[in-house]
Amino acid sequence: MGSSGSKREISDEEIKKIHQTVEFSEEEIRRWFKGFHDKCPKGKMTKDEFAKMYSEMFSTGDVSFFAGHVFRTFDKNKDDYLNFREFIEGLSIISRGTREDKLRWAFEMYNVDGGRVVTKKEMMEIVKSIFQAAGNTVNLPPDENTPDKLTYKIFAHLDKNDDGTITLDEFISGAKSYPTFLRMLENPASVR
Repeated sequence: MGSSGSKREISDEEIKKIHQTVEFSEEEIRRWFKGFHDKCPKGKMTKDEFAKMYSEMFSTGDVSFFAGHVFRTFDKNKDDYLNFREFIEGLSIISRGTREDKLRWAFEMYNVDGGRVVTKKEMMEIVKSIFQAAGNTVNLPPDENTPDKLTYKIFAHLDKNDDGTITLDEFISGAKSYPTFLRMLENPASVR
């Protein structure tokens, strides 16, 4: 534990606390902790480090913009770094959370400015980042195969009161009844 560059150990007590808030076993938490600290010995991950890790998983296009949005939703204390707990809690939601948990998390990601609603501009920003990440491999029907077309269609389906914004309730109920959008939320790579 001595120098700042050495691997930090995680106590059984920390493991148990984290285990209460995530869908990973205690052994999985230990493995993720080791991997996190192998990549980030100081115990903090930057947005660039996160984007690099993300690009190793999805290598078809430029994932940096999309990864930045994922990073923003993981960074709960808004200090521009991910500590292990922020990382593992975010990872737990997107990989093993319930559909409701994933939809709430997705709303937070689409809600770029942190307000109470998602605007068309915010929706377009995220949809463009997903298309960027997919590269030239977008495989959607002709009426959904560009960021503009898909954003228009999503808004037409989700904005039930036609006020130009989407609330959390509209987002969740609309996503559940829109298979293309739901598939995209659960797996952004599905636009390929």
